[in-house]
Amino acid sequence: MSASSTMPVNETTLPMGSQVPSSSSSPATSGALSENNFLQLLTAQLEDQDPLNPVSPSDFAAELAQFSTATGVQSLNTTMNSASGIEAAGLVGQNVAVSGNALLLGQGGTATGSFSLSGAAKDVTVTIANSAGNVVQVLDLGALPAGTQNFSWNGQSIGGTAMSAGTYSYSVNPTSAGASAVTATTYSVVPVTAIVLGGQSGPQLDLGGGVAPVALSAVQQVF
Repeated sequence: MSASSTMPVNETTLPMGSQVPSSSSSPATSGALSENNFLQLLTAQLEDQDPLNPVSPSDFAAELAQFSTATGVQSLNTTMNSASGIEAAGLVGQNVAVSGNALLLGQGGTATGSFSLSGAAKDVTVTIANSAGNVVQVLDLGALPAGTQNFSWNGQSIGGTAMSAGTYSYSVNPTSAGASAVTATTYSVVPVTAIVLGGQSGPQLDLGGGVAPVALSAVQQVF
């Protein structure tokens, strides 16, 4: 058989001297070119090439590099979940608000809390408790509109004593400004310590303060 003749393409053969489809091609039978398919096509090229005019080894190397590059890009896209992985990575070291009522007090610093009101309130109080459930401070935030609200605690008890650093809890008690009752949804403001990629639900955020990891979509606010 001459170098210019061809044979029909089947499961193991290709037109002699033709280029192997790249990973972007979509065979009608399988819908995608797998690694095994690619290696089978390369083997068929080697078997069917003209001994007097063999395909250059550099051509095979180029085809392997092309497939490797395409596979690597596809793997990177899957791992990073498009832009979500990059977005999640940018949160490391920042504080985010997620569902919960934890209040993290740093050494000699302040603690930040966040909550959402279902309606306008004529008065809002925040009750802070330690790990034993004992009330250590009550903050009066006054009248607040509906929506997301933030507050800070200076770390002092009702008697003015500086409290130890650690994780506290809090509850929000709004007084309605109208006939309808107002409810409050609390959030834990905690630091993002790491990102876990590759999960079925997308990137997961590891959080400080003993708060369980959450999905990127669970973030309500970034501080």
